Amino acid sequence: MQKYLLILLALISSAVAFAHEDTAYSTLRLSKVENAQALGKFIHVYVDTFRTKEPNQLTSRMFRHLHEIKNGEISKKYLIDGNIYMLLWVYNDLPETKSYFLTASTYSKNIQLYIRNNSDEAWKQLPYELPGDGELAYSLLHLDSLKEVQLLIRANFAKTGVAQLRPFLIEKRFYKYHVNYLHTHWFGLHLVTYIISGVLLMMLLFSFFTFLQNHKREFLYYSIYALCVALMLFLKAMYHNSSAAFNFLNEEYLDYALQMIGYVFYIGFTRMFLNTPREYPVLNRIFIASEILLVFFLLLFTWLFFTGKSFVWLNGAENMSKFFMIFLGIVYVVIGLTYRNKLMNYLVAGNIANLIFAGISQAIIVIRFASFIPSTGLFRQSLFYFEIGIFLELVFFLLGLVYKNKAELIEKTKMEALMKQEAERQEYEKQIAVLKAQQDERTRISADMHDELGSGVTAIRLLSEIALQKTKEQPVEEIARISNNANDLMSKMNGIIWSMNPGNDTLSSTIAYMRSNASEYLDNFKINYDISVPDSIPDHELSGNKRRNLFLVLKESLNNIIKHSGATHVHLQFTCNKEMLHIAVSDNGKGIDAQKLNEYGNGLKNMQRRMTNIGGSFSITSQNGTTVSFELPLIS
Repeated sequence: MQKYLLILLALISSAVAFAHEDTAYSTLRLSKVENAQALGKFIHVYVDTFRTKEPNQLTSRMFRHLHEIKNGEISKKYLIDGNIYMLLWVYNDLPETKSYFLTASTYSKNIQLYIRNNSDEAWKQLPYELPGDGELAYSLLHLDSLKEVQLLIRANFAKTGVAQLRPFLIEKRFYKYHVNYLHTHWFGLHLVTYIISGVLLMMLLFSFFTFLQNHKREFLYYSIYALCVALMLFLKAMYHNSSAAFNFLNEEYLDYALQMIGYVFYIGFTRMFLNTPREYPVLNRIFIASEILLVFFLLLFTWLFFTGKSFVWLNGAENMSKFFMIFLGIVYVVIGLTYRNKLMNYLVAGNIANLIFAGISQAIIVIRFASFIPSTGLFRQSLFYFEIGIFLELVFFLLGLVYKNKAELIEKTKMEALMKQEAERQEYEKQIAVLKAQQDERTRISADMHDELGSGVTAIRLLSEIALQKTKEQPVEEIARISNNANDLMSKMNGIIWSMNPGNDTLSSTIAYMRSNASEYLDNFKINYDISVPDSIPDHELSGNKRRNLFLVLKESLNNIIKHSGATHVHLQFTCNKEMLHIAVSDNGKGIDAQKLNEYGNGLKNMQRRMTNIGGSFSITSQNGTTVSFELPLIS
């Protein structure tokens, strides 16, 4: 009996050993699973590079334990372009049927489950049961109580560099918490991303409204750049670790497309902002060539993506374009530092910051530079460094914008001052031209009056004198009146001609003329007189109107002395300085009785009116004779 028992135990042991000959680790017991279980140490992996194998064509010898693979990771080339098969033994050692969600990674576009009881059976495909919340990377698995099964998982991954093999077994009741945890785990990174997106949104609105206001294309280009980068970052944070179909499209294509479009418009903004076509022709040609090359990379990437080409080609095109951007940034920095232009230096500084942090970000993606960073979490995320670079670029752009606006304001002020000076010069020239025209017209009229009217009046005067001589024996009153009127008209016309002649528009000429006429007038009436004139007369111009009114007031003053004062002596005094001309006419006559002022009424009123019209003043005093004073300001 003992012999048979030993044989039976040996057979059972052999069966168990056979059943587990393809595994190096123990079966996953569900009683050990609390909420969720990472499957890395339980699975064996086979990469179907060309997607030619079906589950029943696989043997246990094809599988390698994940820990046997270097760093526990599979090349993106094989992970994405091939089919990933994962082999796993699971034992439900619990007294009830359990339901779990299985996933290969949040970036697996689909997952197919196969089950069998032992290695001799064919694989049976299980239904693809999705959670129903838009997540595609999860499939529901039901395991009966006290049953041990072998699972085969086949997964296809999204064409993105962030795809990784991270298989998980998640209890059904814990699924929502698990998914929520994946979405919110990087809260710090998401917070930074949303803040940067908000800043970019503000820059978008600022740039766009600035464009609407002044129609400068550089602000339109910058607003498009800000929109692309803000949208790219926002979508990354919004759909982080999500297996929704849109996130696959975003990670595979939209992320890159938005980045390239943003860079193209940023280069266009830089060209317009620095006015490189005129200021930096060489740099402008480099920028234009770069824009063309980036558009080419975008079109190439688009063609490769939608024609279903290998991820190797897609990743190669993406990395080439990003390394080209880094190279372009280096060239821009080198060229920018050769120019001593403060505005360019601001953009160069922003580009240096962006270049440094974009390089760190790309190094984390391509060469896993994060492994050299001692810190964990936020500082190991490539996106974090990319965002730092963008933020610093924004800061330096704003500094450059402030500097440019200040420079443009100064230049605008200078231009406005020059335009004002030019307008004043043109107005001055216009006024000079008007004055010259007026003077020319005055000269013409005075010449015409002298040549035509003067000769006519002179002829009348001479003829009347001849007629008086012929009628001396029998005087004719009318002829005498004609002669007197002719003389008076001649005198008035000479005064008008003198006042209209621009050559007499000086203070010295005015005083000389008035002195001469006063002497001639008083000589005719045999009255003693003396005239006082200053030794030095300021060089002032007087308009014809002012000269004529001064002369007429003086003439009226002398006429009143002859008619009414009975004076035997007249004193005429001219005094002046740079600000005022003062004329005083004094006589030794009987003075003016206040009760008889009406006798002088119209004459005095006219004299007062004339001086008021030209901005002067008039006064009359009577003490030991009469003194008439009138003043004219020389500076208006």
